[in-house]
Amino acid sequence: MKIVKCLAIIFPFALGAQSWSWVAPVDGSQGESCIVLQALESGGVATGGAFTGSLDVQGWEAQAMGGDDLYLLRLDADQQLLWGLAAGSPQDDEVSALAELPDGDIAFAGAFWFELQLGDTLLSSGGTPRGLFIARLTPEGQVRWARSIPGQGLKNITGLLARPDGSLALTGYFEQSLDLAPLFLNSARDDGSTFAFVAALSGQGESLWAQQAGQSNDTRSNAIALLPDGALAIGGFFNDTTRFEDTQFTANTFDPDAFLASYAEDGSFRWARKAGGVVDDEVRALASGPEGAIYATGSMIGVMAVSEDIVLQTTSGNPNFFLLKYNAEGTPLYGRTLGNAQIQQGLDIDEQEGLVAISGTFTGGLEIDGRAISSGGTPHGFAAGFNAEGEGRWLVPVPANVALVASCLDIGPERRVLVGGSYAQTATFDEELLSCTGSTGAFIAQLSPALTPLAEAPLQELKVEVFPNPGNGHFRLQPAGRPYAIRLYDGLGRLLRQWEDTDQLRMEELPGGWYMVVVSLGNKTKVLRVQMW
Repeated sequence: MKIVKCLAIIFPFALGAQSWSWVAPVDGSQGESCIVLQALESGGVATGGAFTGSLDVQGWEAQAMGGDDLYLLRLDADQQLLWGLAAGSPQDDEVSALAELPDGDIAFAGAFWFELQLGDTLLSSGGTPRGLFIARLTPEGQVRWARSIPGQGLKNITGLLARPDGSLALTGYFEQSLDLAPLFLNSARDDGSTFAFVAALSGQGESLWAQQAGQSNDTRSNAIALLPDGALAIGGFFNDTTRFEDTQFTANTFDPDAFLASYAEDGSFRWARKAGGVVDDEVRALASGPEGAIYATGSMIGVMAVSEDIVLQTTSGNPNFFLLKYNAEGTPLYGRTLGNAQIQQGLDIDEQEGLVAISGTFTGGLEIDGRAISSGGTPHGFAAGFNAEGEGRWLVPVPANVALVASCLDIGPERRVLVGGSYAQTATFDEELLSCTGSTGAFIAQLSPALTPLAEAPLQELKVEVFPNPGNGHFRLQPAGRPYAIRLYDGLGRLLRQWEDTDQLRMEELPGGWYMVVVSLGNKTKVLRVQMW
């Protein structure tokens, strides 16, 4: 392991008052990726990923031992590098999850091959080639403790979070076994099937509890979120039969379907939900909001049934991304499909004070509630903002001349949105152009606060109903005779029409099915579901 204090002041690119406040490159001699980032309570940022060759981050250098090595960086509120950490082996190693603890310590997790030196601890994969690890650092970057998590077969840690009492929760998947000593998970299968897991550790790294879910073929958890009551939500996909204790699902057409599951603070199972249809559906990231709301994003192809009333569909046979919202009991509240006939993926999501932000990648045109961007035929990154009702508020592209993926996102103090990712050759942030030295480069950037102002006063619920419902196309709002503002959305979450100063909806020429109507009057609003015969 290599920890270096950088005393020289480093300056990221300071940008004008446009879409981005600043961007800091992570570059080296060959290839770099930014996989995780965490906005810190101090106003700084921690970020990590993998690199090959050498890494040069504005005054701090590291040399890979072979293959991909992992790195972790901490920048202060002025984007000055405080410290960097690099570790690795002759094979591939990576950071896959990151969290800030209540006392300012930083926990991170990932994977390594055979052995990994972290501080004074030499981690071993336990007789199998690839092992998992989790470690805790002081705010100054010194290792407090590190532990390995061995097991037989394929395995990965995909999510990590800190709980208010200083304990940690993590999620991921494993193939045959996972040794969280003194706890031990076993799939009891040797056919290559993978199982999802969720576990809790004390602040000192001791295993508190662990749960697994799966049955046949693959069940993998990609994300984890902490709910206000201390419960956890995990999300991912399964592609055959899966079991969460006494809840069993079978994937439609045996293509990947998405799942969401919740566990109480003590690890006891609460509930599980599926969302699927034909072709591929997958939850990639989760976030929690007030009153236990759960927001999910990911990718889908074809039709994805979230509930009887919420059925999403892509515009072509290519992936689109989605935004789902559930309540604390797992009831779906709304769903939106977002994208075009080319490829779009939602890769990360966060929520703070009514702002829901998603980052990912897209090709072609992308339009969200009247805001449109285009990448042509080149994959670009994006960041999009929504309110708690799922309505688009802003949409920002991250152009590249070859390809760019905005793989991670976090909302920090004062709703400052941080985005990280990787690009090939060049990436553009407003008027600033980043150029990588090797095959790929990585970046961390902050969106302009003008895009993400402080939360507005919450809207009060409007007392209004639609009559008749169901109906044949001519609907009226009751109480009648008021100057309502009305927005009509289809089942894909696309805005179809909007009216002002009226109490009527004229939808006769629209096909039968379910529609969502957002009705506003002054500072009050209500979302209604309307069924057309």
